[in-house]
Amino acid sequence: MPKTPTLTVVIDTEEEFDWAAPFDRESRSVDNIGHQHLAQTIFRKYDIVPTYCIDYPVVENQAAVAVLKNLADKGECLIGTHLHPWVSPPYEEEVNRVNSYAGNLPYQLEKDKLSYLTDAIEKAMGTRPTIFKAGRYGAGPHTAEILSELGYLVDCSVVADTNFSYDHGPNFIGLSSQPYWFEGWEYNILELPNTRGYDGLLARWGSTIYPRIAGASGLRSLMAGVLVKSGLLERIPLTPEGIRAADQIRMVRRMTAVGKTYFNYAYHSSSLMLGGAPYVKTAEDLDLFLADMDQFFDFFLTEFGGQHKTPLEMHEILS
Repeated sequence: MPKTPTLTVVIDTEEEFDWAAPFDRESRSVDNIGHQHLAQTIFRKYDIVPTYCIDYPVVENQAAVAVLKNLADKGECLIGTHLHPWVSPPYEEEVNRVNSYAGNLPYQLEKDKLSYLTDAIEKAMGTRPTIFKAGRYGAGPHTAEILSELGYLVDCSVVADTNFSYDHGPNFIGLSSQPYWFEGWEYNILELPNTRGYDGLLARWGSTIYPRIAGASGLRSLMAGVLVKSGLLERIPLTPEGIRAADQIRMVRRMTAVGKTYFNYAYHSSSLMLGGAPYVKTAEDLDLFLADMDQFFDFFLTEFGGQHKTPLEMHEILS
């Protein structure tokens, strides 16, 4: 790992939909892509090249493709792949919560969906994507093999210390929050996990303690709440979605102090459109969202002396 604190920015670039409603193949609006310039202004300020991992409703929409391809052609972003199986052909499976995690699908269907989406992105963008992030973090037992067969180099699906099995999803307990390699396939694939860090006096042991107190549901238990209030242990995702910049900053300071130098900043593209996601409902919410992004990047890249790298740069460095 680089000794300098290092940041990647990976965006779940997808349709806007009601997160509380049942999954719906007809819910495919991608109006939010026209709002990405709001964040791009901040990225340009700090020379950040984000990765937009796009799903099928995005790539099938000519207006959305035009926005993202313009950024990619100017070198202002990378394009990766984001698989929402319920809106990605071929449509062979029942639409339900179990099948919303692509890793739960049979090997061939998961591969067919990812292959179709990969080809569609290559055709639309002119470059074959090699960075992947599973929708709903839904990697499964065959995902690494499929990614290898399709030529992917980087995966960003893992959420360390998190168990989604209560919702039929994957169990990532025991996996590192720092980059590591999937080995054993034709290509070595680099995992860049989503950052869920810790603050508090017990932060060094967060990966051991937190999964034990989070409970089978994956929700914060009473004991976890006590630990937060007492200043012993708090889990903080690295995202502007419901997490203030000051909280992100203190988490990064603490994690760096205990030897963690890699951080993966993430959010959903739909959060830049009012009502597109649960986190931004008013103009004031949006202003705060963008201000928190600006404040965190200013801290990390200016005050803290950190650096930004794309996922592909991380792959090259760690190779």
